[in-house]
Amino acid sequence: MRRFKEFVDQCELKELYMHGRRFTWSNEREQPVMTKIDRVLASVDWKLSYPDFLLQALSTSILDHAPLHLTTPAPFCPKRRFRFELYWTKLDGFDQAVREAWHCDESIVDPFKRMDALLRNTASALQAWGQKKTGNIKLQIAIANYIILRFDHAMEILLLSPEEAWLRRTLKHALLGLASLHRTIKRQQSQLCWIREGDANTKLFQAVANGGRSKNFIPHLRHNGELISDKGRKDQIFTDTYKHLLGRASAREEELDFATS
Repeated sequence: MRRFKEFVDQCELKELYMHGRRFTWSNEREQPVMTKIDRVLASVDWKLSYPDFLLQALSTSILDHAPLHLTTPAPFCPKRRFRFELYWTKLDGFDQAVREAWHCDESIVDPFKRMDALLRNTASALQAWGQKKTGNIKLQIAIANYIILRFDHAMEILLLSPEEAWLRRTLKHALLGLASLHRTIKRQQSQLCWIREGDANTKLFQAVANGGRSKNFIPHLRHNGELISDKGRKDQIFTDTYKHLLGRASAREEELDFATS
């Protein structure tokens, strides 16, 4: 056991999250003792190669252990959620973009619906503005590295012209800014407060940032005795359930007039 623990530590193996079950073994008695003794371990490189994995425990059948079933890739179809990027506030034009987006249909008079519409419109506008302002950062980094590599090869056989040297130097400076911006984004996604700004362990960033997606995924749910795995039906059931919990808006008996003193 000591050698096994040393092997796990040396290879930096991490346990994969298992959906739907807390225990994998039972002693099969009338008052059963249950525990989780079956686990799946994987390296960081494996998790980066297969980010859309799904681990589930199957029926114990005639056994006392629950077989584990690992799927790669799992049919994840997550909707793109709005994520406020902290670096947006440092870009030129952020305040103006918020002012222009903060509007909604004047026919909406309910304050809660109006606030919801304002936030939705602003979120949609900020996503478009941020994409237009920064673009695909990974693609820009890859293009800059490729052009710098071509210049590096050219420098081995000839002297660069002043324009070529200027472009190579400019790309290097731009690459520093893009790399810093990329680390800032990944740091926010990873939600690891102890990571320093200069830490360039991108594998750790990616593993933590992507780990929540598989853990939060709901493979199926039971509704009125039926087991449902279709994504469209799951979305509709969640929507109908929350609408039922929230209830319906009723007419107000009294109103506040803020215009009068």
